Amino acid sequence: MTTGIDPVLAPALAEVAEAALRGSGMDSVGLYRLDKGGRMQGVILGMPDAFTRAYETQGMPIDPVLARVHQSGAPASTLVTLGRRWTACHLYLRVSGRFGLTGFATFPLYDEERMTGMLYLGAKTEAKARRLDHEGLCAMTPHAIRTATRMLRLPRRAPALSPRQTEVAALAARGLTNRRIAAALGTGEAAVHKHMKALHAAFGTHTRAALAAAWLDTQRH
Repeated sequence: MTTGIDPVLAPALAEVAEAALRGSGMDSVGLYRLDKGGRMQGVILGMPDAFTRAYETQGMPIDPVLARVHQSGAPASTLVTLGRRWTACHLYLRVSGRFGLTGFATFPLYDEERMTGMLYLGAKTEAKARRLDHEGLCAMTPHAIRTATRMLRLPRRAPALSPRQTEVAALAARGLTNRRIAAALGTGEAAVHKHMKALHAAFGTHTRAALAAAWLDTQRH
């Protein structure tokens, strides 16, 4: 099941996720993109749609493995993070245990230094769950690296911009100041400032450099 993803992009994202599932030999896979605002949108294969809805609405906020990955920037799993406490934690009792997920590993995906996504590899049997130790995390890490590389090749959905916002974004990406953008467009600096604020909200950025990079990235696809 895919959630919150451009319908044109969803099949390509599912194809990347399926490749990770086949390569890892696990029972289920989740592949999520992180936008610049920190929101996760993606696809889960090998689990029922009800699990996806339950995990995204109830599970993500209380997921201790995901929290560990965000904190450390390194892979983690239910076995390594929780051990025997896994079946007593809120995530297992409220979501995972209800759908027969015996454990999972979570791998952060990077674009250079920026975390751009998460790869989940899940187990439905005790035998697969035992693969989620430190050695298993090391063995599965190459699948995460390949997944990150494949994700970077997927097109990024450009936010819907007005014609004037598009003009402002293009000029800002060229390094023009608000004053120079205003002069080029025959408008006032206050109007340009308003458009820049809207652009930062649309792209989830906070600096002109990040906005320029995000805008140029959409133009490459």
